[in-house]
Amino acid sequence: MAVIAKGNASIVIDPEETLATLVFTPDPEGLGWDADAVIKLAGETRLSPPPSPKTLEPFLQKAARAKTKDPMRLTLYEGVPPEEPTGETVAWEALAIPPDLAAFEKETLAAAAAPELYRIRVEKIKKETVVKKPAPLPFLPPKEEKVITWDRREIREAAEVDAEVTEIKYAEKGAKAGTVSPPKPGKPGRNVFNRPIPPKTHGEGAFLLGGGLIREKNFIAAQRSGFLRIGKNWADIVPLAKPVWSAGRGSDGITFYFKFEAGDPRFPPPAGKEVLDAAKAAGAGEESLVSAESVDEAIAEALASGEDIHAFSLLKVQEARAAVDIDADNVKAVLCLRKGVAGALPLEMRAVSQAIRDSGVRGFDTEKLKAGIRAFMEGPDLELRYTLVEGKAPARGKDREIEIRAALLEEGPAKAVLERLRTAYRGELPIAEVTGLAPVRKGEIAAELTGAAEGEAGTDVFGAEIPGLPGNDPELRLFRGLGQHGRKITAEEDGLLLMKSGPGFFLGEVIPYRDGRIKTEVSEDAMEAVAELLREEGAGLPLNPAAVLEAFAAAGVTKGVDEEAVKAACRAAGEKGSWSGILARGEMPAAKGSPVIRWLLPGLGPGGLKPDSEPVSVTAGTPVAEISPGDPEGRPGFDVRGKELPVTGAVPVSISHDDSIQEIPKGKGVRLSAARAGELSFNGKELRVSGIRSIKGDAGKATGNINFPGDIKISGKVEPGFSVVGRNVLVAGLSEAALVSAGGRAVMAGGIKGAGKGVVRARTTIEAAFAEAAVLLAVGDIKIKLGCAGCNVKTNGMLLVSGETGKLAGGVCRARLGVNVQELGSAKGLRTEISFGQDYLLKDQIEVTEAEIEKIRAALKRADAKIKNAIHNPAALGEAGSEKVGLLKKLEQLNLRIFTLREKFEEHHESEVKVRGAVHPGVVMESHGRYYEINRLREAAVFYFDRETGRIEERGQAPV
Repeated sequence: MAVIAKGNASIVIDPEETLATLVFTPDPEGLGWDADAVIKLAGETRLSPPPSPKTLEPFLQKAARAKTKDPMRLTLYEGVPPEEPTGETVAWEALAIPPDLAAFEKETLAAAAAPELYRIRVEKIKKETVVKKPAPLPFLPPKEEKVITWDRREIREAAEVDAEVTEIKYAEKGAKAGTVSPPKPGKPGRNVFNRPIPPKTHGEGAFLLGGGLIREKNFIAAQRSGFLRIGKNWADIVPLAKPVWSAGRGSDGITFYFKFEAGDPRFPPPAGKEVLDAAKAAGAGEESLVSAESVDEAIAEALASGEDIHAFSLLKVQEARAAVDIDADNVKAVLCLRKGVAGALPLEMRAVSQAIRDSGVRGFDTEKLKAGIRAFMEGPDLELRYTLVEGKAPARGKDREIEIRAALLEEGPAKAVLERLRTAYRGELPIAEVTGLAPVRKGEIAAELTGAAEGEAGTDVFGAEIPGLPGNDPELRLFRGLGQHGRKITAEEDGLLLMKSGPGFFLGEVIPYRDGRIKTEVSEDAMEAVAELLREEGAGLPLNPAAVLEAFAAAGVTKGVDEEAVKAACRAAGEKGSWSGILARGEMPAAKGSPVIRWLLPGLGPGGLKPDSEPVSVTAGTPVAEISPGDPEGRPGFDVRGKELPVTGAVPVSISHDDSIQEIPKGKGVRLSAARAGELSFNGKELRVSGIRSIKGDAGKATGNINFPGDIKISGKVEPGFSVVGRNVLVAGLSEAALVSAGGRAVMAGGIKGAGKGVVRARTTIEAAFAEAAVLLAVGDIKIKLGCAGCNVKTNGMLLVSGETGKLAGGVCRARLGVNVQELGSAKGLRTEISFGQDYLLKDQIEVTEAEIEKIRAALKRADAKIKNAIHNPAALGEAGSEKVGLLKKLEQLNLRIFTLREKFEEHHESEVKVRGAVHPGVVMESHGRYYEINRLREAAVFYFDRETGRIEERGQAPV
């Protein structure tokens, strides 16, 4: 019996036509529905195939029993949906983000632009071409035929995609990022009407690659390092790379190259030293590499330009070389080969062969040599040192010995001297190690080497015999005062030889050592006794007045000795090193009623200057003679030997003088003194002092050295090696390698040719036509007309080179008030030093004071030694103690003086260096310890010291 359910029935089909649903709403008042009615309804709806009664009847039974009018549904038919096509898919590699880059991820991606993606559309363009084909017969016209071809054109079109990023990875440049799987076509389905449902015509298509990625067959590779952004159907790389670099051998196995990609600027590039260390680790020799600075420069240039470094050579340019080095003894010949690198020409075999032929060496193994050269040329080494030939070295003979020639002190005297030296000597040899002492004179042979014995002969690389070698010399260490001349060791100064010698060695030094020396001389007429005193040196026995008196007594001088003058002479010798002068005078007999004359200068006598006496130069105030009233009966005289001179032999004397001599009362008589500086003359009657000394011709061999307290005029030149010292010195000619010293003004009208030895100094000014290689010292200005070249100039005034071509070039100039010159320096870059703005004569005083301090300290050491030696002699001990106290006071005064001088030297004096013309590179300015170097040509410049900035400034310059 058929199941009937009352209600309303309808069939609902979804838009895709893949689902047919029976919708039945129960209603007792509605139509009755059985399975056939529903099948009929399905037929009317054209469902195929129709639904099965077995499916419908249970549903209708349930609907018939329904108590509500709620709709009920039954799926009648389910179609098969089509399988849609799929686009390309990518299997991405496991590319983790490095920890040190993770910190930059958010910042980098946030700043990145949206992906720029493109699809390629291909168009075919039809192209017709008319082609003429030859006719089958020559007399027929050619046949025309149309040929159709298709050109393929790719069009790049921007693609719109979903910009959402689904995944972030990090890819290194060149790394494989992923594998592409090809697209799959779709499959058709079936609808409820049993008709096919076609799939879509295409899927998503090709996977789109943005910047930084490239497809290689079915792989995706990174073209740059950075963050890999992956979307639904796209991917690109946002750049973020650390610097990438390498340093290693090139493909030739010889050259070393540096490659560098800068990467993100937030990461530091490598340092040049780091690159070179990597090259050395790869086998490069340190000496062949370029400097770290040059690598740093290349990196900086790459960063500035944004271009990578693809092949920067790390090797210095090295020219190829083939040479045979033969040692000094011709015993070993080495073939030295070097390959040309860094752009140099390669090493050629013909150059190697030529070098071997040119050397002339013999006896090498040719085949072994060829194999060694071949291995080198094919290998990675840049240099080869191959021993071609080794001869036989000559043998050495018996060692030489040293023989002492100096006369050694006996044990007793030597012991006493060594004892004094323990406190007075500080030299190279420890006193405890000295094995011998000997007094030596300059030029004396102190020791001599024995002759050399030759050993067995050898053979050189050319096959010739090499004579045997002499025995070894002993170890010689020659310190101060010793020199070796061939086999002889000679003393180069007077002193005491200290030596330490034994088998195979000799150490020696000559130290200042001299006992105080006294030399006496009695004049021919026995009216004067002269003493020459030399101060002791080192630990020598000291000079003292008692010794001088003993020396006079030994010379027979018994009368007329001035003991106070002796003491003063000893003090002067101790301070200056030496002293000489008259210490004893006799007295001429005085005639009856004749005044008594006592001459105070050597060489003067009743008859005038003695024939062999030098001209007597005096300064203002120099005592010349003393005149006392005569005795009516006369007065006998005496000589220094104690012989009485009777009155009967006396000759009456009278002296006249002009205003160059002044009379000063003294007791009952007068003292005659020079009223001015000059040359004293006495003809037996009249005394006078001439203030000018004129030299006709040259000052030199004919005149000797000139030292005159007045003015000096020279009509010629000053010859090399001679000196002229006076008040104002006027030279018409040249001053050639000579000393000219003026208490006032010095004029060299002919110029100054110093030859590195000449010195011109003046208390006021120096004037010269020119000056070359000389020392110029002046308190006032130095005025030169033509030029000053290679001089050492020092002035407390200004250096003025006045000529229109006046040039100052080379040397050193210290000018308190500056320099005025036409041209400064030279085009050849000759170094010219100029100091200005300070009192440089004060600096000289500082140096002199420092030297005096050193002398006082040395004198204090001698005084200490005297105190130690006089410990058992109270008189000598007291004298030495007093001497030390005086020296300490003087040292204190000198220390205070040098402090004051140094403060004054720092004071600034207004000055400038004015150049009227060109200033050349090579000129160095200095003032108050600040330097200013000229490194390019200037014109009309003025240089000065700015006290506010503490620097040397310039103004008025005009660059060329």
